[in-house]
Amino acid sequence: MSEPITAHWHAPSNIAIVKYWGKFHNQIPANPSISFTLTLSYTDTKVTLTEAKEQLPTADVFYEGVEKPDFLPKVLKFLDHAMAFYPWLASKHLKIETRNTFPHSSGIASSASAMAALACCIEDIHSLLTFTPFDRQRVSHMARLGSGSACRSIYGGFVQWGSTADGAGSDHFAIPVEQVHTAFLDVKDYILILHSGKKTVSSSAGHGLMKDHSYAEPRFQQAKQRALALRDILTSGDWEMFIRLMESEALTLHAMMMTSDPPYILMKPNTLAVIEKLWQFRSDTGYQIGFTLDAGANLHLIFPASLTHIVERDFLPEIQYLCEQNRIIRDCIGDGPRKITEG
Repeated sequence: MSEPITAHWHAPSNIAIVKYWGKFHNQIPANPSISFTLTLSYTDTKVTLTEAKEQLPTADVFYEGVEKPDFLPKVLKFLDHAMAFYPWLASKHLKIETRNTFPHSSGIASSASAMAALACCIEDIHSLLTFTPFDRQRVSHMARLGSGSACRSIYGGFVQWGSTADGAGSDHFAIPVEQVHTAFLDVKDYILILHSGKKTVSSSAGHGLMKDHSYAEPRFQQAKQRALALRDILTSGDWEMFIRLMESEALTLHAMMMTSDPPYILMKPNTLAVIEKLWQFRSDTGYQIGFTLDAGANLHLIFPASLTHIVERDFLPEIQYLCEQNRIIRDCIGDGPRKITEG
């Protein structure tokens, strides 16, 4: 390789409906999870590969044009794992230029989109070097080693990671959920920014607290059953059952946090205020508008695109004052990563 090789990809984040919370060695999930991939909330990553003198891969990371040496340890650990898939990474230097389309601490999983974008770039370079097709399953497998939920961002639509009792799925990579009713093909995710401060407990620490959690095993069994149930719901097109399961999963996730040792709370007063207003609105109107939460205070408002005008006209005016600086990120279900061609 005499000339630098460049790859440039956009990879979106995703929002889990059945939650991944608890893991084993090497990013193996304790339970299956199902998410849908977003559209506008993505990481834009460009990788330039050059020769290096060292026998291990080296890297420089630039975030929004500023060098970020504090990002290096996680990136180098990821590249170390990646060498099992791509031995040519030895004695190579990677200049990684990245940015997000969404703000930090916004309730969107930035590690998922970041590691998915980086994995896509490395696989793309591999295809150029070896004259082989882009292997999406390998990308998902590798992305998982950087951030568990990143493996789900390699596909569009609804995506499953982790094996279920019917033999579907894998703990090592994600797969698309193939049978989805037309009712779930156009889904909105409005992310309400209720608290943008740093979380008191990181997601990594939260996963660690599940190891000795009193309710860990019942929770893992529950998630396995709910993954199967959600696939049935996605096939049937039943929004009422979808919302019931989705909201229970969100609250169960936060219940695991509140009953861990030591316990902690990531929801904020405005999180609960919006949930109560949403439940009242749904009771009054019958409109199928639900919510989910990631490991944080910000709420994801999930609803069919056909209700967008109702949400905008009748519900948002009731709750937008609870958002920090009235901030709402309006996103929707998407198609997955996209290669960017220069020029």
